[in-house]
Amino acid sequence: MAEHADVVVVGAGVMGCGTAYWLTRARYNVLVLEQESIACGASGMAAAMLESVGHGARLPLDDPLAELARASFALHQELARQLPEDSGVETGYRENPVLHPAFTVEEVAVLKPQALALHRHNAAMQWLEGQALWDVEPRLNRAVLGALVSPQAQVLAYRYVLALATAAERRGMTIRHGEVVGLVGHAGRVTGVRLRNGETVPAETVVLAMGPWSQQAASWVGLKIPIYPVRGQLLELLVPDPQLNASISYGGMYLVRKADGVTLAGTTEEHDSGFANHPTAAGRQAILRATLHMAPSLEEAQIQDQVSGLRPCSADQMPLIGPVPGWHGVYMVAGHFRSGMLLSAISTRIIAELITTGHSPLPIDAFNPARFGRVES
Repeated sequence: MAEHADVVVVGAGVMGCGTAYWLTRARYNVLVLEQESIACGASGMAAAMLESVGHGARLPLDDPLAELARASFALHQELARQLPEDSGVETGYRENPVLHPAFTVEEVAVLKPQALALHRHNAAMQWLEGQALWDVEPRLNRAVLGALVSPQAQVLAYRYVLALATAAERRGMTIRHGEVVGLVGHAGRVTGVRLRNGETVPAETVVLAMGPWSQQAASWVGLKIPIYPVRGQLLELLVPDPQLNASISYGGMYLVRKADGVTLAGTTEEHDSGFANHPTAAGRQAILRATLHMAPSLEEAQIQDQVSGLRPCSADQMPLIGPVPGWHGVYMVAGHFRSGMLLSAISTRIIAELITTGHSPLPIDAFNPARFGRVES
């Protein structure tokens, strides 16, 4: 039997380490179990674009994910000040605009009204055309008809997760290797987790933050957890001056210059990849085509590397956040798909608040882990 922890967190990606961070701030004794290493999956490879209106700026203002996105963006701004102090790790946080260009009349008809509606709620959201747009980003394709311009922040993904983990460790969190294969409980209350080596780690509270491997927990908790891996590939580019002033996001692809000087170009969205986590020639070509459409002058850039990660996507592309019914003391935070880094701050804060106070700071009914039903026995 292992030393007792107040909370056992399964998974050391951004969701697991973020949960540990908030809980240790509340003076909880936390043990994180990870079968590989910190941020070894998509959390360590993400472009980590933090957009206040959510991925792709396509969420209606009343969408439950939009509320999460706004709250999480504000929380990231707080963490930008606090986390380096707590951890001693610089996360590469920086703020810059992101452009959502329209290249056709049909795209203008969608994006321009959306920009005007967003502007009424936030003056920083705007629609720009012509020289005003090229003044923001001279490398943008001159065939553009206009663009929605939105505030954006970003971090270096691996360093951000490392900072969360380091800050939590400074407050007493322990991280150890271990592959969890089941829960142990009595009378509907969790009492521990079972490891593949036969060890039982005692715990009165367990957080399942297992990313694309979350479906493994379906048999443990008796719920359908339709979360599956979606491979996303990135190219790391070395761009000669002038560098990009703004990020560009179009058709699911993007260009973003990071604080370490590398420009990331991506990303593929491969729903049939399974757990095959390796880059492909087809992915490379798709990213290059999109890159040159968004910014043709980047044909002079040098490809430094090609990487890939597996993002956890649920059947309805909405995250699973909250308590697991039928298991008192078990919580889940997973399935954030392409918005994991953005939504991680508020999602993990919600889990910590549920554990420490019993209440969520935001409505989370839409993210109920039980919404897909029970496993048929």
